[in-house]
Amino acid sequence: NLRTNLLTRYPDGSIKTLLFAGTAHGDGASTTAVNFAASLARDSQIKVLLIDMNLRTPSLHDVFKIDPFPGLPDFVGKNGHLAPITSCETPIKVGPGELYVIPCGGPRSEPVQFFQSTGFKLFLKKMRDSYDYVLLDAPPVHGSGDCRALCAMVDGVVLVIGAGRTRRQVALSAKKQLEEAGGKLLGVVLNRRRYYIPEFIYKRL
Repeated sequence: NLRTNLLTRYPDGSIKTLLFAGTAHGDGASTTAVNFAASLARDSQIKVLLIDMNLRTPSLHDVFKIDPFPGLPDFVGKNGHLAPITSCETPIKVGPGELYVIPCGGPRSEPVQFFQSTGFKLFLKKMRDSYDYVLLDAPPVHGSGDCRALCAMVDGVVLVIGAGRTRRQVALSAKKQLEEAGGKLLGVVLNRRRYYIPEFIYKRL
């Protein structure tokens, strides 16, 4: 459904960079980002890049069973320059489709400063020009300013909330923070919804 909604609502390719974030750890933002990336990459004509932006608690290298190095900091230069990409510093191709991953590399203590650097902005622009879609697996909205520092740099944000877990006030607060930080909220994913009666009955209600 996410893939269909995106491709039908934005057929002109105006939405190329997407950020996935939960309200808190455990909402399933990483799983949603991975599944969405894999769904897009099933089309052999679509080249997708998935980046682990959880610099405090990286996880995508575990999901794909890949080496966490070279990671994101190896692609982002210092002093306002983009780091040179050598043969060993290229996104890792995973799966049968055109899906590529840049792992985090390792935890960092000051992600906001890193995200706001000129080198990171140049890196993100280069990736946007090189891939059909660039998906950012971001830290949760609450708990730090990492996600808010990123949301204005992308074309759209997908907020993931846990069914029966995320309180309404928490979800509304996350929405407000994202929008105040300049993020364009495209929609919300209700994750881990439980069907207490058969799903086909819900569809008829």
